[in-house]
Amino acid sequence: MAISIFDDLGVRYPIILGGLSRVGTAPLAAAVSEAGGLGLLGAGAWDGEILRQQILKTRELTKAAFGVNIPIHAPHVCELVDTALQEGIRVVSTSAGNPRLLTPRLKAGGIFVMHVVPTVSTALKAEEAGVDAVIAEGSESGGRTGTHEISTMVLVPQVVDAVACPVMAAGGIGDGRGLAAAMALGAMGVQMGTVFLAATECEVSHAFKEMLIAAGEADTVLLRDGRSAARLIKQEFQQVFLKDRPDLVEAFMADERAAIRGTGQVVGIIQRVAPAKTLIEQMVSQAREIIPGRV
Repeated sequence: MAISIFDDLGVRYPIILGGLSRVGTAPLAAAVSEAGGLGLLGAGAWDGEILRQQILKTRELTKAAFGVNIPIHAPHVCELVDTALQEGIRVVSTSAGNPRLLTPRLKAGGIFVMHVVPTVSTALKAEEAGVDAVIAEGSESGGRTGTHEISTMVLVPQVVDAVACPVMAAGGIGDGRGLAAAMALGAMGVQMGTVFLAATECEVSHAFKEMLIAAGEADTVLLRDGRSAARLIKQEFQQVFLKDRPDLVEAFMADERAAIRGTGQVVGIIQRVAPAKTLIEQMVSQAREIIPGRV
């Protein structure tokens, strides 16, 4: 992998766990890192102390490297940065905001900074802000995303051409074919979120995971709110699913994390619940068949 920090950290595969707010907890981040990827704790909904607890728990579960995703708009963003620095975190991905606000301080603390970008112009601004890598995220992605509705296939090669720093691809990637395609477009690896929602280690209810398995590529919707947008499971699909599966209603309603419903269009690829290690190994094996020697 061409991003030296990953080589330095012993990350075997160019696969990053996306910053899943509330859902990217220690068990999932640790499992992804143990499997050879780079697990990220999704700190967006936490304060500094909760993040510290999650970091300590992750270290109990794995000796492998992991990082933290910090949304710049998060209400406790200063606490999150303080905690990441105090705990010696070496990799941080930032998103949902101006990278100039956090990058200088993070880099001064020796942290490798990646920033999620939805357009070429924001990629250039992130590079100017001094980030070490950008994650070009298409509008297929789940949760908070850009309002421009630029797909990953269109966005990634243009970002690769525009910036000198390493580029990772995100949005609509769920298997080895997606990894191979991203690398063919010039990305050095991928970030995935939706597919890992169905990982055994993801701390959402079995009811939510069953809904993911049942959903197809047309069962998400991009909701706009001013200058921001989020892709979620359609409310109509959720209602029909729970009507057909009354045995899951109680578990689903009791799951505060499932209420977020942030999933990308790649949800249609999810066929079963499996350990993160299995998901990653199958993905890498498939990609190696398509692009031998690249993964």
